[in-house]
Parts: sequence; structure tokens; C-alpha cells
Amino acid sequence: MAELNLANIQKAQDIAKQTMLELNREITVGMSERDIIVLAQKKMVDKGSDEWWYHGLPGLVLLGKHSAVSVGSKDINHTDEYRVAENDIITIDIAPTYHKGWGDYARTLFMENGRMCLLDQPEGPKHKEGLEAELHIHRYMVEHCDPDMTYEAVFEVLGAEIQKLGFRNLDFKGNLGHSIEIDQADRVYLEKGNRLTLRQVGKPFTLEPHIANCADYGFKRENIYVIEGDRLVEI
Repeated sequence: MAELNLANIQKAQDIAKQTMLELNREITVGMSERDIIVLAQKKMVDKGSDEWWYHGLPGLVLLGKHSAVSVGSKDINHTDEYRVAENDIITIDIAPTYHKGWGDYARTLFMENGRMCLLDQPEGPKHKEGLEAELHIHRYMVEHCDPDMTYEAVFEVLGAEIQKLGFRNLDFKGNLGHSIEIDQADRVYLEKGNRLTLRQVGKPFTLEPHIANCADYGFKRENIYVIEGDRLVEI
């Protein structure tokens, strides 16, 4: 059985990060969810992605109010129904694979007055509020959680923080992330009831809160973290 290779995971994640930077520069008003995922897939293949670990899908794109909907793989259907408006949010979650190593990376991008904002630099108050909440949750985990906490404890600590910020968790399964594996069926989750510690599992894992504080928008930000001594570090 293949074993996790951190160098391949890092390569896949680098493919995802570079793809997101390019998408943030190239998305234009009028593009559909289908247009964006086709573009993202081409970019990831060009950069070396050799398969798609998430149910054979390259990723997920959600525009505008659709961004507040959490869907499983069976319900992902990129169409031309939703298109980028002059003031809009574009949530993209991509899953390249490099020699069995997973990338898993999500960002919410922002279109304001017909132009894409620089990555993580929106001007609109609602946009800034959602981004700042996501940044806070990731920062809070790194500063307040450690490898000897259980997956459940991390989930509960971060869930309480999400509520303090006035947001709610949109994930259709109710979790906040998962372990990185070779077989996706082996994933364990940041969720209630998982009493394994991060160190016991001993694998890279994602934090991917999909959150909202209104009915109009959902925000998502996903990174992969690894254990380094007593710390959790993003790769």
C-alpha cells in the first residue's frame, strides 16, 4: 500500500496555490461556475496534477448566493446558471493530486466594481468581515490548539470561536476539516465524537471552515497543516 509522501503533498498544494493566484487575476465578470472550474482544471494539469483525489473531481466553484450552499460530491454540478457579477464573491475549493499526494486548498475571491481584488484584499465591508473571520479562525487554531488535542476538542474550540464571531458553520456534514490520506475513505474528521488526538493520527490535516453570517454569502478558506513538535504549521 502506498504511504503518504509529504514532498508530494507539498507539491500538490503548491499547484493549488499557484492556480488560485492565477484564477484571481484572470476571472472576469460574466464567467460561469463551469467556465472557472474548466480553467482551474487546465491550469492544474499544466502544473503537474496527475489525478483528482476527491471523487475524481478537480474541485468546486460557488458564486454569489450559491456560495452559502454546502454540497457533497454527488451534488456538484457546475453549470452556466451562476455567473460572476460586478460585485460578487467567488468561492473556489480545488483538489489537485501529485503522485498520490493531495492538495486541498480553498479561498473566497472578491469581485468589486467589475474588477478582481488582489488576493485577500477586498474593500467592501461585508467582504472584509468574512475574510477577517476566516483569517481569525485559522490564526486561532495555530495559537490555541496543539497536537495532543483530540480532533473533537479542536472542532469544539473552533466552533465556539466561529459562534463568537457571529458566524455559523455551513458544512453539510458539520465538520471543519479532515486528515490527508491516500484513500479518501480513510479520512478522519475535525468533528464531534472523534476522540483521537492529532498526534495519534499523525497525518497532515485540513482546516476548512465554510461559514456565513447572513443568507447572501458563504466564505471558505482551506489550508493543510502538519505537526512540528508541539506546533501546528501550515504547508
